[in-house]
Amino acid sequence: MGSEWHEHSFFLEVKPRAELASLFVDCPSEYAKAEGQLGDDSDKENEGLNMVRVSEHAVELGTPPYLAAGLQLERKLPRFRANISSLTFYPQSLCAPTWADNERLFMCKLHVEADGAPFVPKTFHRLARDICDIEPLEEYCKNANGATIALSCSQCGHPVVDVKPGSISLSCMPSDDWLETSQSADFYCRDSCGAACDPERHSKHRDGTESGKMHSDWYPNDKKFLLSHSYVAVNKESVIDPEICHDDRLLLCNGCNAELGTVVKNCHNIFLFHHAACTFSVNSKAFLTTRFNSISIFFAQFVLSSCEAQSSLKLVVRSLNKTPHLLIWLLDSYIVAASGELHDEESMEFEAEIHPFPAVKMLYKVFDAQSAANDPRANGEDASVGLVDVPLGCCLKLIECLLLSSFSLPLPCRSVGQFYVGFLKLAESV
Repeated sequence: MGSEWHEHSFFLEVKPRAELASLFVDCPSEYAKAEGQLGDDSDKENEGLNMVRVSEHAVELGTPPYLAAGLQLERKLPRFRANISSLTFYPQSLCAPTWADNERLFMCKLHVEADGAPFVPKTFHRLARDICDIEPLEEYCKNANGATIALSCSQCGHPVVDVKPGSISLSCMPSDDWLETSQSADFYCRDSCGAACDPERHSKHRDGTESGKMHSDWYPNDKKFLLSHSYVAVNKESVIDPEICHDDRLLLCNGCNAELGTVVKNCHNIFLFHHAACTFSVNSKAFLTTRFNSISIFFAQFVLSSCEAQSSLKLVVRSLNKTPHLLIWLLDSYIVAASGELHDEESMEFEAEIHPFPAVKMLYKVFDAQSAANDPRANGEDASVGLVDVPLGCCLKLIECLLLSSFSLPLPCRSVGQFYVGFLKLAESV
């Protein structure tokens, strides 16, 4: 996530459906900074020659070289620049130049193209799938079989399971809510493959689909965990302390009392631990960072898949006690953004390239007790809003990610009415 908007920051936003991209550049008054250092009146007058210039792969701020060469200056005026990779700007298309924030913020429109990768609108389902297809979950589980598995509270590090190295195998669940929403986990194989995988076994009902008993192939045991993109399902026998379960519903850490997950409704021996609240690791490598590289990408997949599953662009994120904390309203299918700082051309950081990244843009609103009670989208009066319940720590981390993204935007672009504007990365670079 980019750093907070500051002096010489810039932000570029490209939308797949828009012909022109939006560029924002912070242009501080160099005269105010250099007051007392300038020589005669001609230097002070020339200080106002700062210009924002766009080339094919860079954004520049300062007096153009061809002008500076013809000026008689007692000191060299600084020039700032940012090199942007993977994108091509078309300077001749620049239009609608505007100043905002007391002539501190420069805004304009221009045409931008990606090098060899056209911007194509995508559905939320495809975006979520593209994130997960970098390494298929089935492949991850297969490679992890026989490895050392660990699960601990991400807040205090307290261990949750006690298993011997190499004794646990992993299998993947079709979706995050599969164990909760299917009629019963034992019907999955029969209904999804039509008994084609093993007709003889199905015909004799040896898998228990007709008896109503859950077959051992379809739920975790002391030698197998089930994994989805957001949860790890663990059998009660593998947990160090069974007292982790409270009210037959919530899973709380015995070390810090943080919410870790829930108990599966139709099988109280299966515990679901959320990846944002627990650290699930294979051979000491955390699942979340290995699969998604950053917490922002993980939450992007989580939000997109949740909205897709509930067929809604609006999503209320609640803690496990049903308290609403956050409302998310998805906007464009995705954007390509680049943010960073213009560096002095004489500094060592000048040569560094800034990598643009795809992101999902959204409006969001953080609830307090009063706004949650009065907002129809939070109290259940608006039926068009999807609901998702996650551990409190997950809610707070998601809010933190969105706030950090808002802080990287120019001040006039951070809010729309009662909503903040934020984004979550879909990848580290295009």
